Amino acid sequence: MNMGKDRLEAFTDGVMAIIITILVLEIPEPEGATFAALWPLRFKLILYLLSFLAIAVYWNNHHHLFQVTEEISGSVLWANNFFLLTLSLLPIATAWAGTHIMAFAPEFTMGLAFFMANLSFYLIIRALVATHGEDTALNNFFGQHYLKPWFSMGANVIGLLSGFLWPPLVAIFAFINLIPWIIPDHRIDHYLKNKD
Repeated sequence: MNMGKDRLEAFTDGVMAIIITILVLEIPEPEGATFAALWPLRFKLILYLLSFLAIAVYWNNHHHLFQVTEEISGSVLWANNFFLLTLSLLPIATAWAGTHIMAFAPEFTMGLAFFMANLSFYLIIRALVATHGEDTALNNFFGQHYLKPWFSMGANVIGLLSGFLWPPLVAIFAFINLIPWIIPDHRIDHYLKNKD
C-alpha cells in the first residue's frame, strides 16, 4: 500500500505544534512580582528548554527524512504514529521531572520518554528503508550504516543507568543524545540542491 506523504507530514506538524504548546502550559506562573520569583521554577524552565529543543530537533530531522522519501506504506504510518505518541509523553514527563529534579522516579521516567522517542524515530527510518528500494537516496542516506539513532539510544541508556547514582544525570544525557541531530545531514541538502 503506497500513498502520498503530504497528509502524514501535515498531521505530524500539527501534533508537534500542539505538544510544544502543552509544554509551555506545564510551566506555572511565578509566585511573586520580582525576578527572584523565577528561581523556584529554574529546573522546570531548564527542562522545558530541553524538551522544546528535542521536539525542534526531531521536527527538523523528520522534515529532512521526508525530503528524500518517495513513498510511504502502512508500516511507516504506524511507526510515525508511535513516534508522535512518544513525543506526546514529553510534557508530563518533563513537568514531573522539573518538579522533583533530585528524585529518581521522575527523572527516570523523563529519560525513558526520551529513549522511546529516539527508538520510535529509528523505527520510522527502518520502515522507510524497507519501503524504498536499495538504489534510492533514502537508502543511501539512512541505510544500514546510519549510526545517529544508536548513539542517541546509547546516550539515553547511559543516562538512565547513571540516574541510579545521581538523578540529574538522566537529563544531562537526554541533552547529550540530541547533539548529533542538532545539525541535520548536509548530504541531504546537497542532494536536493543538485536534484533541482
